Amino acid sequence: MQIEDVFSWVRDHGGEHVELATFSVAPEGADIHYRLGDDSEALDRLQTASRNTGIPLSGICISANFIGQGEVERRAQIERAKHYVELCDRIDVRFLRHDVVQWSHKGDTAAFESEFAGIVDACHQIAEHAQRYGVTSSVEDHGFFMTSSERTKRLIHAVDLSSFRMTLDVGNFLCVDEDPLLATRACLPQASIVHLKDFYIRHTSPGEGWLETAGGRYIRGSVFGFGDVDTRQILQSVVASGYDGFVSLEYEGGEPTDYGCATGLNNIRRMLGEITG
Repeated sequence: MQIEDVFSWVRDHGGEHVELATFSVAPEGADIHYRLGDDSEALDRLQTASRNTGIPLSGICISANFIGQGEVERRAQIERAKHYVELCDRIDVRFLRHDVVQWSHKGDTAAFESEFAGIVDACHQIAEHAQRYGVTSSVEDHGFFMTSSERTKRLIHAVDLSSFRMTLDVGNFLCVDEDPLLATRACLPQASIVHLKDFYIRHTSPGEGWLETAGGRYIRGSVFGFGDVDTRQILQSVVASGYDGFVSLEYEGGEPTDYGCATGLNNIRRMLGEITG
């Protein structure tokens, strides 16, 4: 599928918005330094597809890494995130999610404590810039290092700006063996965007294609509503919290993508209809 096909598919299957992860349009392996605002062809195609289908671009998600490198590269990463803040404002997108470390990075408590102040400083600089443009920047419970609800909430508290929130992925807490329902409930007051996701969970390795969690369990993406995550209770909690922002289906299962996305969207709409009456 090309960019235009994605927007058409979302429209035709009852979706209401598209949230863009830039690695979808960046050259393979180059996302950590890619700037969509400098790629006039990709940006024009995104905006044209959105305009032609009536499906808005709700948010942009970028990779970023603020630790384990020299000051020159760290500064380049912060400036790149600021570039995306300005791009969001230019194309009327109000939400930017940026990572703070590489997805696969792992670290114990001591490593987290040693890096925390530098991560706070980077996020504060970006959020302060975002505030000037009316954009909300956010961190996601993503990967392993910044995934637990407590670490994420601590970062948001330390940055202490209304323009810095959380992209709340209800399934990613499993990477650090945290209960998705309880962690979601704990983080909903900080949420700027919610990602809906489901996983199969096993206590021993079923074989190839499963991700090992921090605690030694194994997870694999599923169609939303098919897996072991308590998706209905999570949706009930989202509704009960009064959250009224964008909700994105994020599918990363083993079934064909078209089937997984269509079925997941239908399950979300059905569950929400039953919950809200």
